[in-house]
Amino acid sequence: MSLGAAMGRLDDVVHSPVRFTIMAALSTVDDATYQVLKQELGISYALLSKHAAILEDHGYLKAHKSFLVKKPQTVFTLTPRGRKAFTRHVQALDEIRRGL
Repeated sequence: MSLGAAMGRLDDVVHSPVRFTIMAALSTVDDATYQVLKQELGISYALLSKHAAILEDHGYLKAHKSFLVKKPQTVFTLTPRGRKAFTRHVQALDEIRRGL
């Protein structure tokens, strides 16, 4: 496979550092709360909300909102489509990393 072909398989939605890290974190678990992701990524609520919304708009992420003892709680999960997109993106990065 050529480097150009691998580059062509990179997913622009996943490629953002924040979105890539969100997807990497969620790819290792069934789900994670908004608070856990915010703390682990070290980003603001606004930045997490913005990038989670982009991933959700593309069908890569699902946000489930509920209440836990009268406090709102958001739990994120990767959709099957999101897991496939992340896997393809990482495979393309790995091919590029191997170089010539």
